[in-house]
Amino acid sequence: MYGVLGEDKSDVATLKVLIQRLASEENVSIKTKGYNGCGEMLTKGGKQLKLFAKLGCNRFIVCYDADDDEIDNRYQEVVKRIIKKSGLTGLKTEEIICIVIPVQEIEAWILADIEAVTHIFQNWHPKPISNPESIDSPKEYLEKLSRDSKKRLRYNHATHNEKVAQYLDLEKVFKKCPSFNPLKELVESDFGNYPPNRW
Repeated sequence: MYGVLGEDKSDVATLKVLIQRLASEENVSIKTKGYNGCGEMLTKGGKQLKLFAKLGCNRFIVCYDADDDEIDNRYQEVVKRIIKKSGLTGLKTEEIICIVIPVQEIEAWILADIEAVTHIFQNWHPKPISNPESIDSPKEYLEKLSRDSKKRLRYNHATHNEKVAQYLDLEKVFKKCPSFNPLKELVESDFGNYPPNRW
């Protein structure tokens, strides 16, 4: 059973879909907790991981957007403020806890296969994006890209990220977004013959 922490409800809903797809198992047990921003997650996340463990979770995923910070800084902040405070440290901890740091935001993963939005918006046919992790503020970029002929925004991350995640070509995301790889490795190590994630 997975326990997933994210900065908001949209992120954890999207991660839940991606975990199910990577596992090729819609019924995989996943408990989620989305917060009202990173500050709340960093403050309360350790207790939530401990609660997840009490509820039977044996795999834990913490998603913390890099934004404009260095990935290693974000990573170490999660270890210090969430992982160590959870009390889950010990033997093989690195095999059961996955720290995911999307660059810059989780919307970069959607930009990796932007064509997938056509499944939700049949009249929108955006061009492929070769390097989504190089785009500043991918959430804002994605929503602006969605403007229709009357300049109205079609895409709203809170509503559509989870829906589009159902159709993403995960191999494209894997190849274009190295930040996706720890999640892919952890889940596939549980459901296939793949090496476990290390942190």
